[in-house]
Amino acid sequence: MLKILLYGSTQERKILEDALQKPLREKNISFNIHYLSNPQQLMKNYLLNSSYRLIVACLDCSTSYVIKDGCMPVSHIVTGTMSFPPTPEEIDERLMRNPELASFYSHGEYTVTHRGLTHKIPYEEIDYLQSDNKKTIIHLTNGDTEIIQKGIGKVNAEINRKYFAKCCIGVIVNTRNIYEIHRLEKSSRIIELKSGAKVIMTEGYFKKFTDAYSMSVSKLADLKTLDD
Repeated sequence: MLKILLYGSTQERKILEDALQKPLREKNISFNIHYLSNPQQLMKNYLLNSSYRLIVACLDCSTSYVIKDGCMPVSHIVTGTMSFPPTPEEIDERLMRNPELASFYSHGEYTVTHRGLTHKIPYEEIDYLQSDNKKTIIHLTNGDTEIIQKGIGKVNAEINRKYFAKCCIGVIVNTRNIYEIHRLEKSSRIIELKSGAKVIMTEGYFKKFTDAYSMSVSKLADLKTLDD
C-alpha cells in the first residue's frame, strides 16, 4: 500500500488528487491518500516519515513532490517540481516511472497448485527461487518458503522474466526486490534484498544483468551497486 500525503489548500489538494488517481489505478497501485494544510506539521512530522513514501504539494503555483525510500530513518530522497496542475505526461515521467515507486506496482502473480488446492503468490512477495533437485523453493519476503513440485527450468518458463533474473546456477532473483549489490570477490557478488535476505550472483550473470537493464527505462532501477 502506497501512502501518499497531499499538501495544500482544500481546492489544491482536490486538484492534485484528481490528477493522481487515474495513473495510480492504471498501474494497479494500491494507495491511501492523507491530507495536510499545516506547513509546520509538514516539516516536523511528515517530511522524513518513511511511512509516507510520496508527498505531493502545491507550492508557489507549482507542484512539488518528494519520493522517499522505505528505510528507517529515510536514507534516500528524490525531489522535483511539475506544473500545477501536473499534466499526465509529467506524472508518468516524474512519478510513475520513478524507481522508488516501482515496488508498489502489481507485476503479476505465480499460481501454485498442490493436492488439488490452488493459490496465487504476488510477484512482489517473492524474493528468489532456488532449485532443489527436481523441486523449486520459493523464498518469500516474509521469510517463509513454498516448495513447488516442479524443476526450476519449468518454473522459469512460467514466470514473467521481465521481473526476474538468474543470478547463479539454480537461483533466480526478483529484480524489483533488490536493495544493494556488494562485491564479494573477483568472480562473484552478494545481492542484498530489501527483506534482508542475501544471495550470490556470479560475475557472468552480473554482466548479463547490467547489460540487460542498462537498455531498459529503469536503468538498474531499485538497486545500488557497491564495489567494496
